[in-house]
Amino acid sequence: MTRTPDAIRVLVPLAPGAEELEAVTLIDLFRRAGFTVVVAGLEPGPVTCSRGTVIVPDQPLDELAGQSFDLIVLPGGLPGADHLRDDPRVQALLRGQADAGRLVAAICAAPKALASAGILGGRRATAYPGALDESGLQPTGAAVEIDGDIVTGRGPGVAMDFALTLIERLGGKALRERVEAPLLR
Repeated sequence: MTRTPDAIRVLVPLAPGAEELEAVTLIDLFRRAGFTVVVAGLEPGPVTCSRGTVIVPDQPLDELAGQSFDLIVLPGGLPGADHLRDDPRVQALLRGQADAGRLVAAICAAPKALASAGILGGRRATAYPGALDESGLQPTGAAVEIDGDIVTGRGPGVAMDFALTLIERLGGKALRERVEAPLLR
């Protein structure tokens, strides 16, 4: 049975210093697709992003116990990606998502959190130049890279393509086209 878009659940963990262009683009396009999107702050309250934009998450990450998601997607930015990499709750969520064979995605510097969780080994991935240096992984340099249930994006300039790729993966080509057409790209 085909699932309706509102049955597709997406988690966007939001850390202080996140790249707001990526975070807002992901959240906006997923909501345009009709997905149920949960924006969860690492701590309670508003999150100040890398360029000073303040975003109010839907709930704190600690309130997600027992919930499952079709996609966990990490916006990049610094120091946001470092916070995601260093947060044991995020790391546990990423490992659990990958172990369950569900979609995991990260853009810009955030693939470093996937590497830290141990789920990028032997996979093709892309990231902001230098973001994966400490992991020993070699990014492909592609705008968007898909390797099984792992999707990575290079940086802020590809945020829309990255989000649309994830929409297609979760909801199919027709849904992607329905979301993309009114964007007049």
